[in-house]
Amino acid sequence: MAYSLLHGDIGAALRYNALGVVAVALLLWAYGAWVYGRLVGRELISWQHHRWAAAVALVLVVVWFVVRNLPFPPFTALYV
Repeated sequence: MAYSLLHGDIGAALRYNALGVVAVALLLWAYGAWVYGRLVGRELISWQHHRWAAAVALVLVVVWFVVRNLPFPPFTALYV
């Protein structure tokens, strides 16, 4: 996924790991909000400041891990 993203192939990156692409986008958003907050001199509230953010991220990763490894269709299409 990282190789595909670095070479600009978003489709292949999504094929390798869709949740990873979403995670990278959210991390870039959080970093951008932090940088902007530092430039203007005040903290911006972004998605990671909500108290449910860590729990939602953990649940999504666990569900993605399980769904991606199910051995029957349509989940076999998620194998790379």
